[in-house]
Amino acid sequence: MIRRDPEVAPDEHQRRAATTRVTTVGKHLEAGGSPFRVRGVTYGSFRRRADGKAFPDAGRIATDLVAMADAGLNVVRTYTAPPRELIEIAGDLGLKVLAGIDYEDWRYEGVTGKAASGRVVDNGLRAVEEALEVCAGRPEVLALSVGNEVPADVARAHGIARVEEGLARLIERVKHADPWLLATYCNFPTTEFLQPEGQDLICFNVFLEDPAAFRRYLQRLQILSGELPLVITELGLAAEAHGESAQAAALGWQLQAVDEAGCAGATVFSWTDDWAVDDKPVTGWGFGITDDERGPKPALEVVEAWAGRRIEDLRVEWPAISVVVCAYNGDQLIEKCLSSLTETQYPNLEIIVCDDGSTDRTLEIAKRFPFQILELPRGGLSAARNAGIAASTGDIVAFLDADAMCHPEWPFHLALSLEEDNVVATGGPNLPVPGTGFVERAVAASPGGPVEVLTGDDRAEHVPGCNMAFRRDVFEAIGGFDPVYTAAGDDVDVCWKILDSGNEIGFAPGAQVLHHRRDTVRRYLKQQKGYGKAEKMLSGRHRHRFNRLGQARWAGFVYGGPRFLGSLLRPVVYHGYLGLAPYQGVVKRRSETVRDWASALLPLAAPIAAAGIALSFLNLWWLILTALALSSVLAYGAGIALATTPARSEPEPTRFRALVAWLHVTQPFVRAWGRLRNKAADPLPSDPPHWTGDRILWLQGLDRHLSEQRCVVVTASPTEPWDLEARVGPMIRLRVTAAVLWGWTPVTKLSHRPRPVWTALVVLAAIGLGLAFSWWAGLALVTVAASKCVHELVRLKRLARAAVERTTLGVA
Repeated sequence: MIRRDPEVAPDEHQRRAATTRVTTVGKHLEAGGSPFRVRGVTYGSFRRRADGKAFPDAGRIATDLVAMADAGLNVVRTYTAPPRELIEIAGDLGLKVLAGIDYEDWRYEGVTGKAASGRVVDNGLRAVEEALEVCAGRPEVLALSVGNEVPADVARAHGIARVEEGLARLIERVKHADPWLLATYCNFPTTEFLQPEGQDLICFNVFLEDPAAFRRYLQRLQILSGELPLVITELGLAAEAHGESAQAAALGWQLQAVDEAGCAGATVFSWTDDWAVDDKPVTGWGFGITDDERGPKPALEVVEAWAGRRIEDLRVEWPAISVVVCAYNGDQLIEKCLSSLTETQYPNLEIIVCDDGSTDRTLEIAKRFPFQILELPRGGLSAARNAGIAASTGDIVAFLDADAMCHPEWPFHLALSLEEDNVVATGGPNLPVPGTGFVERAVAASPGGPVEVLTGDDRAEHVPGCNMAFRRDVFEAIGGFDPVYTAAGDDVDVCWKILDSGNEIGFAPGAQVLHHRRDTVRRYLKQQKGYGKAEKMLSGRHRHRFNRLGQARWAGFVYGGPRFLGSLLRPVVYHGYLGLAPYQGVVKRRSETVRDWASALLPLAAPIAAAGIALSFLNLWWLILTALALSSVLAYGAGIALATTPARSEPEPTRFRALVAWLHVTQPFVRAWGRLRNKAADPLPSDPPHWTGDRILWLQGLDRHLSEQRCVVVTASPTEPWDLEARVGPMIRLRVTAAVLWGWTPVTKLSHRPRPVWTALVVLAAIGLGLAFSWWAGLALVTVAASKCVHELVRLKRLARAAVERTTLGVA
């Protein structure tokens, strides 16, 4: 039944429902400042009545909508433009309408080509105009869908890009007529690749009869939907084929899976068995939760229970969660952060605010809330997080940054994610805060932000510290956060240690936080420089996770950012043999791959340009190197500017594109500078969680003794046959491999290798000198480099033997 506030008259409830728009907030919907979860059914289509509308008469519509409202539902989805009376009746009952349109789309074209697609778009625009006559400006209308299920083979025949662009034009027309009216396209699994621009929410029709497969696919759709809400606009089971009891049981686990996956809701297919296609009755399926005469089936009772269910009703008991909020001079934003935590209804939630020696009003503001406050001396982010862990009592410890705001359902989805097998940590999306200043909007569209790295639809390699949660025993196993990371890198270090220990990190798309980005260019660049320093520290401990440029080498993938050269580098889609794959999804995002490589290699333009200028004193032709380097940087920036799509509401789109492009170009250089400025590599862990015995103590001592002799020491990856690598210069690296015999007798193997990057540079420089002057100049350079190699090798071997001897005596 509809939940009515006894203090408010029924007509007031109707007025509130009729005058409240549904808006998107990241991956969730909101109405009147409160979360709005779609609890709906599909309605129709029906045989056409006298006025041509594919709906029953007004009396039947009123009877059906009253029954829906009495069942506790709040949304009715139509497949054609609804008549005006349906919208008015829905508004009186507090229902929202997800309206569709009907037109001859690509399926009705017997030929392909630009002209055929033009006719389809014209048909769609006329249908949109007809729907807007009754839907525009009406808060009772949740959204307008510009299409439904264009088949995969039809889309491939007409051209995927052309179909996407056509749907995008229809969406653009909706938004032009009513900017507040949400627009979408109802997709289905065989055409995952169709992602028209401009959608406000992602809608999918999904019919899977296996619970495990259904849950996995919902998780996949949550990833595909990115920062937009996901609504399942069709689900159910045919009662005629499986029986009414099986239909009810299937809807039970399907609707529960929708809620657990963090979807924005669902519309059950369908309200009644009375429906038609092309004015012809459809019989023999029985998808309705009522029969032809609106008699209830067992499925209706299941849907009623779902309609009245809140997220806290998904479990009888919830684990205790301690939320740790660390703050340093955050008086401008911490109040909104803590206020968001007061809005969650999680039954067993402990809030701990760790003030890291703030000198502004942060502590004063925090004390206004009924939370535990820790007043700490200034010690850095990791130390503050460790203090919060020590003070917490929950089975799960979650972290929220002071400049972030959580969704009311945030802790529930974190807890649900940690129920998965072998998952000991999890996190969710952290999305930009809407309505911020110009620079913060541009920074949100720029690289280097705190973002999750996914290895699958429900597994992550890294979740950012502003939105992460762990089981308490995990911290005991890995020793908490390392205080050496004072500003950044501690969350990456923790995630990698968890993965190295054999555990997994989950990802909960519904566990959303809105996170402020840096609001000035200077603060953004300072942040990126700090991230570069943190990468340098991380590279010593997790050498196998970094490439030769000193950048993190992620095993997973990162979504987001402009679609670089999108018209040329379209995603690669798996269509299957003769295009018959049931799920035709994207298997490779070439645009993102090229963009990431271009960004990674961009800092090399600086030494190449400098080399060209230096060599130009010998021959002006060397300036070609400088010209090529500068043109590559300019080309990358121009590509980003063209690929950036400002929001419809962006008042300065040209300036926005320019700033985003400039930040994309500048960020790799600043981050590389941060890595170069941090000379110290992180040593071996002082108390490694999964290494025991004298061997590791011996290697730790060897690391310490080599470092005391000013050697640069790094540890090997788990796939390398050596343990430590030492360097005293740029040319030679010495690797140490240790073994233990009975009675603690260490056996060591010392092997040396030239560093390939520097070797290649010497060879190239020698060739350049030979071409510019004479081969004697090139030979002289090679001779000098060779003598340098010999000097480094002799010194390294001497230091290594002495360190091995000192370490063995110390441990023995």
